[in-house]
Amino acid sequence: MNSERRRLRRAIDERWIVRVERDDLVPGERLHGFALDSDRDWTLLLLVTDSMPDGYTLIRTRDVTDVRTRGKRDVDRRWQKRHGSWPPPAPQFTLAAPRELLEQAAAAYPLVTVYQEELDPDIALIGRAASFGKKALRLQEIDCTAQWRRTPTKIRYQDLTRLEFADHYQRVLTDLGGKPPRPAGSA
Repeated sequence: MNSERRRLRRAIDERWIVRVERDDLVPGERLHGFALDSDRDWTLLLLVTDSMPDGYTLIRTRDVTDVRTRGKRDVDRRWQKRHGSWPPPAPQFTLAAPRELLEQAAAAYPLVTVYQEELDPDIALIGRAASFGKKALRLQEIDCTAQWRRTPTKIRYQDLTRLEFADHYQRVLTDLGGKPPRPAGSA
């Protein structure tokens, strides 16, 4: 186990806030939140924005290049402990292969955000899972104006680097976008 994985494990055990970097994949990006679970393949974070929980993200553990924490003195941790849910809430699913992670998230949350950062680190696709194939997800996308696309986008599981769900922006899109139309080509 490398030093980043050891730091993640300690942060999970101690319920500490972490700052995670993935500089080889997305240089300069810092993810800030509670480390909730981690295995050899995936790490689950409850992201924190302005001291408030703001959804979950799953990142590939192999992409983690640095993990930092301020321990028990972290302001966000102390605020959450005093005013929020303690311990930080975790979604009720287990770390698994990408398809199973997506199936679990799609069953519990109306939208997921998928990243294929090795292909393009600047694009995130948000939508609902229209179907799960053997090698790829078909995602019915919702755009930044809360308009649904009728034709699903095919996303290969092997290209996934990050998944997000249950964040504030997704709740806004769900509220404004309403029920998605039937995907093109569905019976």
